Amino acid sequence: MKKIFILMVSIGSILAILVSCAKEDDDSSSSSTTSATTTTPSGSITMGSYTVSGVYLTECQTSGVSTFIALGAFPSDVKSYGFAFVVTGDDNITTETHTFTDTGCTTSSYVQKLVRDNVTLGTASGANYPVTYNATGFKWTVNTTTAETFLENLYSSINLDMTVGTEKFVASTGSLKYNLVTPGDTTVYIGSESSSSTPSSVGSTVYTKE
Repeated sequence: MKKIFILMVSIGSILAILVSCAKEDDDSSSSSTTSATTTTPSGSITMGSYTVSGVYLTECQTSGVSTFIALGAFPSDVKSYGFAFVVTGDDNITTETHTFTDTGCTTSSYVQKLVRDNVTLGTASGANYPVTYNATGFKWTVNTTTAETFLENLYSSINLDMTVGTEKFVASTGSLKYNLVTPGDTTVYIGSESSSSTPSSVGSTVYTKE
């Protein structure tokens, strides 16, 4: 299982870097992702004067797709992608990567969801709220045979067996993670998750409430 967590960390780092770069290219984004997350929202988390609840989606992105594919982070049939932040309970969230086989974020290829529990707020610094939570696992869904082959090859060391259209949950040890969140009336900004300390800033990508 150690290898699988190393792979997840590596892919997460690649995604964080390329999302930041993608926002610098205004021509690479359009409207909010048109294919909503399959995660059911529930509950809410209070951050100062803001109540964070429901589903928050980023814009549909096409920038950096070829780099994602070359680095082994996306299946070869992907042409666009988007991200989601979902409040799944009063102290539970998922952070999600959604990939699509068209440039308009409508037809799903592959979905990855990071499952986070016991979300705890620290003392705010300006508009930013440090948070800690436990990484309790991840969920995968492949919606094309290309994505199925991609994921099974990526995690061949654990003999991962995926079925197109069926979500698979893999539990983890619940290790402590650190992050930073900036809430708003209808938006959130999220930092890059860390295993050691709170990030110094949130990312530039805006997540807008659906």
